[in-house]
Amino acid sequence: MKKILPFLMALLLAVGALLPAAAEEIVYTATVTKAMTIREKKSTSAKKLGSVEAGEFISVLEFGKDWTKIVKDGVTGYVLSKNVDDLAAAEGYNDEAAAQYLGTADKELTLRAQKSKSAQRLSTLAQGETVYILELGETWHRAVKQGVEGYVLSSAVAGLKPAHEGIELPEEFIPAPPFQEVYTATAVINLSIRKEKDSGSRLLGTVYQNEEVSVMETDGEWAHVRKDGAEGYVLAEHLRYYKRLDPYGPLLPGVTCYPYAARALENVDILSAETGETLRTVSEGCVMAVSAFEDDMSVTLPYDRTTGRIQATGSLEMEPVAAWNEAQNGDLIAVFSTYYDPAQNTQEQIGRLHNIMQGVQRLDGVIVGVGEKFYFNDFCAPYTKSNGYMEGPIVNYVSSQKLGYGGGICQVSTTLYNAILQIPIEVIKQQVHSSYGISYVPLDMDAAVGNGNIDLRLRNTLPYDIRFALQAEGGVLTVRVYRAS
Repeated sequence: MKKILPFLMALLLAVGALLPAAAEEIVYTATVTKAMTIREKKSTSAKKLGSVEAGEFISVLEFGKDWTKIVKDGVTGYVLSKNVDDLAAAEGYNDEAAAQYLGTADKELTLRAQKSKSAQRLSTLAQGETVYILELGETWHRAVKQGVEGYVLSSAVAGLKPAHEGIELPEEFIPAPPFQEVYTATAVINLSIRKEKDSGSRLLGTVYQNEEVSVMETDGEWAHVRKDGAEGYVLAEHLRYYKRLDPYGPLLPGVTCYPYAARALENVDILSAETGETLRTVSEGCVMAVSAFEDDMSVTLPYDRTTGRIQATGSLEMEPVAAWNEAQNGDLIAVFSTYYDPAQNTQEQIGRLHNIMQGVQRLDGVIVGVGEKFYFNDFCAPYTKSNGYMEGPIVNYVSSQKLGYGGGICQVSTTLYNAILQIPIEVIKQQVHSSYGISYVPLDMDAAVGNGNIDLRLRNTLPYDIRFALQAEGGVLTVRVYRAS
């Protein structure tokens, strides 16, 4: 019996060797990118079993970082993984059904086995190819291609959107709107363009002092800008001299739309909104741009770069401002007021008010038709004695001259400019007096006029004619703009 057992065991082993081995499961299919030798083992010096040609379709039993186990024509062996591409699950797959989100490859993109640029390459996505995403990540998205799961760089995937109804894109992954130039502005110092709204974030470029830059929007602290292909954020406090490119676009930063024009039915006091002290008394008949009604039944109004308040609302007749796109013939669509010294005790005061009244009389009732241009100087220049002007204080930072014919007329052009900034009127030309600004309007909101090419020029881009109504009385200069009847 002891002699029989070894014989039986040897016989069983011999029979087992003759039986076919259990077939290994084909896990993937793939494509070969260049001709390769099939090796018996994972070594370039191992026995050659066969070969595969570039572009040939292969069946993969096991995909590894360096070597891939394949079967071809009944021969099982190994080829180099670096030349195996377009890996796909051997069984049926539906990437779109499995995906939670969809994106587009911004450039050629590699699907990797791990979240690392050095991790095993599973597949390649061509630029413009749809990326089927299983899970979103800040640096890496978990994705699937042809049933094979891996990771792709988040920064190279654009146009994220949900793959199916009922799925919402997380807020942090909602794509930013494409850059649209809404304004231009000028840097007053060298400004760093940052990737994020953070002074410590990555530097993308520089806007140099006195250089103009394209602006999309500003939140008060940061402005979204673009220059020479660099798109990011700069500190908004260092941008000035904004210009609106589309009259129908967003209003310039700092522009306020005033909802009422208030006529004083008797003498009323303007009080400081902060201290309550009387700033001035305006006389009966004065018209003022009013900001809003308050809960205590007072009204607020702009007053020389501060906020004034009138408590005696019963002494005011309110004319509402209509939205420009809802206005009917004769409706008020914009109003703005500035203030001047009502006293007439000196020759300078007399000359300044005289020149303001010249502008008021020449522009009151002017109608600008649809599509027509309006040049301030066409109505008011030249600013000379022979044209009816007196000497008045002028803004002059380049010489010692402090008086000039027409001094004070710029308050008329500035008040008009601030009124039309509230509606879709194209500003063809406008310039400030200087970087110091003018006391009666916010910084950079003045519009200088003078002899020569210093002018305020507009084009009526509204779908109807407009009419200017100007009044200077009791120290208040108000410009109202109406839809012309």
